[in-house]
Amino acid sequence: MTCYLPDCWEEVASRTKTASRVIIFLDYDGTLNPVALRPELALLPPKIGEILRKLAFRSNFEVGIISGRSLVEIKALIGLGGLAYAGNHGLEIECCGEAFVHPMATKASSLLSELYSQLVEKLAGTNGIILEDKQFSLSVHYRLVAKPEVKKVKALFREVVEASEKQGKVRVTEGKEVIEVRPPVDWDKGKAIEWLLSHYQAENSVVIFAGDDVTDEDGFNFVNQINGISIRVGEATALTCADYYVHSPEELCLWLEKLAESGSAP
Repeated sequence: MTCYLPDCWEEVASRTKTASRVIIFLDYDGTLNPVALRPELALLPPKIGEILRKLAFRSNFEVGIISGRSLVEIKALIGLGGLAYAGNHGLEIECCGEAFVHPMATKASSLLSELYSQLVEKLAGTNGIILEDKQFSLSVHYRLVAKPEVKKVKALFREVVEASEKQGKVRVTEGKEVIEVRPPVDWDKGKAIEWLLSHYQAENSVVIFAGDDVTDEDGFNFVNQINGISIRVGEATALTCADYYVHSPEELCLWLEKLAESGSAP
C-alpha cells in the first residue's frame, strides 16, 4: 500500500538520519514542476533550483536528474553543476566526469530520425500535435489535440511505426498524453539508477527516487529492490509500486526543502 508521505515523515527521517549518504534521483516534468501544455514552457521554478543547489552542496548528499528529455535539454533546464544527469530515460548519462550512451541508442538513432520525418509528414495537418526528435528517442505529444482527433493520431502513428516495432527495431511506450519511440533495448530509469549507483560510494546509503509517470515505475521498482525510498508525485493508484506519494510537485518541493535544511526528512 502506498503511504501518503507527510503521514510517514518520521519513518523516512529516521532512515535518512542513520544513512552515511543520501542519494536522491528526481524526474523532471510533473515531478519538479507541473506538466506544461508545451515542453518548452516547463521551466524550473527558481525555488526548486535553489533547493537542488543546497542538496548538491551537502557533503553527504548526491543528486541526479533522470528525465525522458534529451541530455542536452535537461542540463540546460536545470542549469546546475555538481549533479548527475540522465536523458532519454537513461540512454545517455553524465556523472562524475564520465559520459555514457547506450550502444543500442547510437545504433537506432538514424532509424529514429527517419521515423520522426515520416511522422512530421503524416501528422502535419493535426492541430495541437507536438513532435520531439531527441536523437535517441522521439515523442509524440497529443495533450493539445482535440479529444475526437486523438484516436486518429494514434492510428496514423501506428501506420508509421508498426512495421519497425514488429521487426524489433524500436519499442513503443506511452506516458501522460505522449507516445514515445525508443531503441529496442531493455533499458529504463531503473537501469539508469543502477548505473549511477555504481559510480557512487553507495555503501550504507539510502536511495530516493521521485517521479510521476508510468515510465518512472521502473525506477520505483529498482529502488524498492534495494530498500530505498520511492515517491510518486500525484495521487496514488493501484498500479504504482511506489512506497510513498505526495499530491503535487509543490508538496515534494516542501519535503526536499526541509531535507536540504536539516539533512533529514521532517
